Amino acid sequence: MKKKTFYLTSDFDQLELHVMVMEPEGEPRGILQICHGMAEHKERYIPFMEEVCKWGYVSVIHDHRGHGKSIKGKGELGYFYDETGEAIVEDAHQISLWAKEQYRGIPFHLFGHSMGSLVVRCYLKKYDEELDSLIVCGSPSENKMAAAAVKLAKAACKVRGDKPGRLFQRLAFAAYGKQLEEGESPNGWISYNKENVKAYDEDPLDGFLFTNNGFLNLFLLMKRAYDKKGWNVKHPSLPILFIAGADDPCIGSKKQYGEAIAFLRKRGYTRIRGVLFRRRRHEILNEDHVEKVYQIISEFLESAEE
Repeated sequence: MKKKTFYLTSDFDQLELHVMVMEPEGEPRGILQICHGMAEHKERYIPFMEEVCKWGYVSVIHDHRGHGKSIKGKGELGYFYDETGEAIVEDAHQISLWAKEQYRGIPFHLFGHSMGSLVVRCYLKKYDEELDSLIVCGSPSENKMAAAAVKLAKAACKVRGDKPGRLFQRLAFAAYGKQLEEGESPNGWISYNKENVKAYDEDPLDGFLFTNNGFLNLFLLMKRAYDKKGWNVKHPSLPILFIAGADDPCIGSKKQYGEAIAFLRKRGYTRIRGVLFRRRRHEILNEDHVEKVYQIISEFLESAEE
């Protein structure tokens, strides 16, 4: 397999987005674009991308704005350079168009994890006809307070958008630590795999605190992903797969997980499947026995192309 990295200038505002591509040996059978989660970076997905290449797919990922190398300067992690919530979605779509231009005539699949799953669901609202399948991984359940959180974050941004959003961090994630045992890392909710948690804790590009601006964008994504208005369903038979860890606090309860799936069914999508993996937390791609997760994803991609 072949790996390459480069910068692509965002059409939204000229921000330089850092992109990584992995190509399989021989002719690719399809493209899988990955949208990573909150407060992490694209390199965490290299093991998954290597596996995807073994299946014959080109894999494409970029650092979201305010993450990894998609920042204007030092100390700007967690700042999105946008107050509309649109830029992060349009960036992802621009990467899609680039990938399709580079690798023409093959199926195109989109994968989003955590915050990235909100990005791809907002993408779905506008561009579903451009997809051959969608995978929604570790997606947050609906938060009825999202609209109120948007208003509060907008007010905070008027004062200082680049200020660390400590209040919003507490409001959004305080409950996530309830399942942790004594002595576990505060980030232990992401994974049972202690080596994964340790690596996350020690990486300065992971687990950083969002700015008020970053939280505004996060809340806007949440609000829009679950807003019943604005859906332009052109591809109702699009294959959609929801996957998550059964012990992931991000998805809420099993009932809420089912409601997230049902939400898209009610919008008109008819080919949706949901899978919960036992004894796994938020990052199912980084848990032990990941082979089962890989198998489900591989089989889904294959079936989507039939």
